[in-house]
Amino acid sequence: MADNIPLDFRALFAQQINLEDSEVDLPLVALYLAGEEYPDLDVGYYLGRIDEMAREVAPSPDNAQSKEELARSLNHYLFDRKGFCGNAADYYNPDNSFLNRVMDTGVGIPITLSTLYLGVAARLGLDCAGVGMPGHFLVHIRDLDLYMDPFHTGQLLSSGDCRRLYEQMFGPGADWNERFLEPTPTRLIILRMLNNLRVIYSHHRDLARLAAALERMLLIDETGVQLYRELALCQI
Repeated sequence: MADNIPLDFRALFAQQINLEDSEVDLPLVALYLAGEEYPDLDVGYYLGRIDEMAREVAPSPDNAQSKEELARSLNHYLFDRKGFCGNAADYYNPDNSFLNRVMDTGVGIPITLSTLYLGVAARLGLDCAGVGMPGHFLVHIRDLDLYMDPFHTGQLLSSGDCRRLYEQMFGPGADWNERFLEPTPTRLIILRMLNNLRVIYSHHRDLARLAAALERMLLIDETGVQLYRELALCQI
């Protein structure tokens, strides 16, 4: 880190969250989120790695690709060549929610794997969006009009496949709504990341980390009455 001056990751996180949603840099704010757990985290290093991934996928000037071909190339690069996949063996490890650790280990949960994909896709000019379907997080690759499941090695799904996946998780009688496949605003993606940590830290009674997650959730959702109650209980 330049000049060995520690970053105030909470302040940097708040600055990003206070931007217009379309201006929030998802990988950047995800790294700021991780910085409270990893205070020596070199944000520039990880952003540079995302840049390098995009450069490795981008076609050469004499090998033009359509957006559809480029999207498939990115899928192949991340999940086949680089081997990113879901951490089914240790799903509730907090590291699965930290983008730096997902990039280091190659495993994570759907939302952080999606964050990495979205970061690289944006640098390639691909039209993609995060989709916070109940129980699972996907990426809508609009250039393919397909949904990508990063937890299962980038499997490509139709909207009908997404419905079947939902029914596998919640039962064949579960009510399906096409709105489940609508894009999720960036702030809500970060809120969902923090909620994953909230659940893990609450389960382990890690009150200090739970309080930190709740405080950051409240920066996004100031009306969260239940969040205030939980935060108060952490401080008793």
